[in-house]
Amino acid sequence: MTTYRRKDKLKTTEREKRLQRRIRELTTLYEVSQLLTSAMDLDEILNLIVKTTANTVRAKACSLRLLNETTGEMVLKSAYGLSKEYMRKGQVFAWRGVYRDVISKGQVSIVYDAPTDPRFEYAKEAFEEGIKSMLSVGLLIQDKPIGALSVYTDRHYQFTKEQIQIFKGIANEAASVIEKAILYEERVERQRMEQELAAAAKIQARLMPQEIPQLPGFQIAAKNNPSKMIGGDFYDFITFEDLHLGVVIADVSGKGIPGAILMASARASLRAYLEDPHTVKDAITKLNRVLCRDTQSNQFVTLFYGMLDGQEATLTYINAGHNHPILFRNKEIIFLHKGGLILGVLPNAYYIEEKIQLMKDDLIIFYTDGITEAQNDNTYFGIEKLLELVQNNISLNVEEIIDKVLQEVSEFANTPFQNDDITIIALKYVG
Repeated sequence: MTTYRRKDKLKTTEREKRLQRRIRELTTLYEVSQLLTSAMDLDEILNLIVKTTANTVRAKACSLRLLNETTGEMVLKSAYGLSKEYMRKGQVFAWRGVYRDVISKGQVSIVYDAPTDPRFEYAKEAFEEGIKSMLSVGLLIQDKPIGALSVYTDRHYQFTKEQIQIFKGIANEAASVIEKAILYEERVERQRMEQELAAAAKIQARLMPQEIPQLPGFQIAAKNNPSKMIGGDFYDFITFEDLHLGVVIADVSGKGIPGAILMASARASLRAYLEDPHTVKDAITKLNRVLCRDTQSNQFVTLFYGMLDGQEATLTYINAGHNHPILFRNKEIIFLHKGGLILGVLPNAYYIEEKIQLMKDDLIIFYTDGITEAQNDNTYFGIEKLLELVQNNISLNVEEIIDKVLQEVSEFANTPFQNDDITIIALKYVG
């Protein structure tokens, strides 16, 4: 009878101990959770994780590494209790050493004697740092490894099941908090970028002509539809005191903010060199040299610049690698292709200009490749469709012709998302 009572008492005591351990474990994890979720800045959270983990497990030090999926490097993001010299010891990779099983299999890795364990790559540095034992566990987000959390002791140490369990619980909580912080930072960064893009879009919109200038004897219309918030296409009209009007249409390499900066630079430089309506060749030559000097090797501009003389009804132009504007004259089609190389590639590029005499009812369509390269599956809208479309609607006024082209291109592409910037100018000489 007494023996049974002793056994029952021992079982009760063991159950109580397990219950107490579980209570301590849950209490610890709750306190850690409350602490970690009190911050939102990612760096602050990472620093808090390593300090809290070291103190909770009563270890000498703690480190947190995040996996670079491209290189496989375990990048040290935060550490507590480790010297700067040790933290600069060298690169650590996920496919070898201590972290191999931690990352690939999600296992807990225990090192009893770091200086002699073959899995520990920096044995000499560990000895000098006074590191003896190490416990490491993977950080997982939806079963995907993102890094590892490790603690170090300054004496040979056998980690208990309770410590390992608490350590794994902290790692799970840490991974969850890190995920939220990363998502938060991404959201903040996305909002910042959207605000910058919106501001850039407003600036870019102001760079485009706010109204179409009037030149006696001509009908002129233009539209620019960027594919994104800001685009790489631009057009411009430069007015002079007499009956001269400069017409510019261009497409810069690159999209987004880099493309917008290049666009603004090209526009400002061209305007700076156009002091006289008769300096077409000189202006383009100078613009090319400036762009070659100030842009990177992968940046360039295709540009068409034409100078209209309203009194003589002529167009003097240079086409610097741009889509050939199309002159519709009765049933004749003339491509305006004379000029030279795209801008920003060769500083000594040579440009030639051509002067054409305009005739009554001549229509010129200037456009960027967003029109002809609009796609439907693997089929391009193409130049032939553009020619046919304009010829069938040539009796319309210039605004109606532009609207018709844009409508047909949109229906052809049949997608809510425009793949490229679209710019078009229609100019008709009515005499």
